[in-house]
Amino acid sequence: MTGQAENGVYMQGSQLAQSLGLVSGAILSSKPVSAIKRRTRVLILGVNGFIGNHLTERLLRDDNFEIFGLDIGSDAITRFIGNERFHFVEGDISIHSEWIEYHIKKCDVVLPLVAIATPIEYTRNPLRVFELDFEENLKIIRDCVKYKKRIIFPSTSEVYGMCTDASFDEDNSPLIVGPINKQRWIYSVSKQLLDRVIWAYGEKEGLRFTLFRPFNWMGPRLDNLNAARIGSSRAITQLILNLVEGSPIKLIDGGKQKRCFTDIGDGIEALFRIIENKNNNCDGQIINIGNPDNEASIKQLAEMLLESFERHPLRSQFPPFAGFREVESSAYYGKGYQDVEHRKPSIRNASVCWSGRLKCTWRKPSTKRWTSS
Repeated sequence: MTGQAENGVYMQGSQLAQSLGLVSGAILSSKPVSAIKRRTRVLILGVNGFIGNHLTERLLRDDNFEIFGLDIGSDAITRFIGNERFHFVEGDISIHSEWIEYHIKKCDVVLPLVAIATPIEYTRNPLRVFELDFEENLKIIRDCVKYKKRIIFPSTSEVYGMCTDASFDEDNSPLIVGPINKQRWIYSVSKQLLDRVIWAYGEKEGLRFTLFRPFNWMGPRLDNLNAARIGSSRAITQLILNLVEGSPIKLIDGGKQKRCFTDIGDGIEALFRIIENKNNNCDGQIINIGNPDNEASIKQLAEMLLESFERHPLRSQFPPFAGFREVESSAYYGKGYQDVEHRKPSIRNASVCWSGRLKCTWRKPSTKRWTSS
């Protein structure tokens, strides 16, 4: 009897038995060797960002997922380095296109989370917003079409613009923006056009997709305080910076604008369900992720943060509260800015995509919870 050993060399019976570790009286099992577990491979571009690092944490709690991530930094994901199911490369989506294409081909689900999403940048650097948010992401979408990969794309509540509906419905509400000279809309229309391109690829090329629209997600690791110092952060981070540095809290146009705030934990759980996609219910859907009951004006939000700050055990180590100061939006953001009075989501599609309503909780903003994370 002859056979081939693991090294490819043909051997006679006794030599083959010795090579394979067979001994006299050994019985070969008729049961098949169990296959190596095939996990769902998820590619997260922008893995170090607010959504990216929280999503990674949630996926790693489930043994069914393996994550491949790329970002220009790693400060928020160092706790995952060394996990055998987390693979990270430091890089820029504008430069590492070959790496991205290879991993789109390799993975099952793609989440391109890289974007400039801070309002002051829409008026300060509109062309950079367009180049990164639209042009770079369009390449990724086309690679998903090319390799027939499922894409879960972060649209935005900003696409609804100045819609006057009481609540914004994904399938029926009009998407209304201001005039061309109001450059703050370049982010909104860049995202909207990508939504339309993805939808068209789904209709014409069979692209599997889900578009999700976060409504003011908040929580630990939202922004770096250094970004707030140069005005390049979300509103809540700016408010916290004002409190800890003892500078006046600037209420843009009086802080009357109302938003529906969503805790990051609730938002991520909804996003996890989209990735999980039981019965493929989320395919071809646009899904608002937010809580219509969690509405507050920016001024109310600032007052809640102030209340929490005053009760903080380390309060005595910070300067006294410097008060509120009303500032016109044109003076703060520039003449190309327009604001929106309210932004409330309909959650009809979310209710359709998974059985039962996902519970989103209203947690009072806590400076303790944020600054300790």
